[in-house]
Amino acid sequence: MKGFLIAALAVLGAQAGGPDLWQECQIERATYCDIAGCRGVEPTIKLYLGDYAGPTGKREGYYYRCRRGELCDIINDPWIGEGGGYRVFVMRDRGVISRVSEDGHITDVATIGDTVLISRGRCWATTKPSVQVQP
Repeated sequence: MKGFLIAALAVLGAQAGGPDLWQECQIERATYCDIAGCRGVEPTIKLYLGDYAGPTGKREGYYYRCRRGELCDIINDPWIGEGGGYRVFVMRDRGVISRVSEDGHITDVATIGDTVLISRGRCWATTKPSVQVQP
């Protein structure tokens, strides 16, 4: 997975700096992979992604990973890049990378040890959500 992140970062032209982006993303399909192989699983998360100019004009961002009907894991100021028609949110210390296309398709890859969860879905414009933080 580490090689995937490095390759993804190398492909990106620059850090994001385009128009503000506020998105809510519904995951429609998920694949879980471990030592035994890969298999489809029921999607259980919803994502909220944002990239915007903060009060001082500096670019800021957020990535909220929410279990449906439950609390959210919150990552403020992930590394955000863009290129090739995609905006990418990278949280290296959490083993997560999300890629959102201009037409709202999202691919989210999360790793924990020897397991990988690949989630795919659609995003749409929204405002910054008010979510409950995971304790």
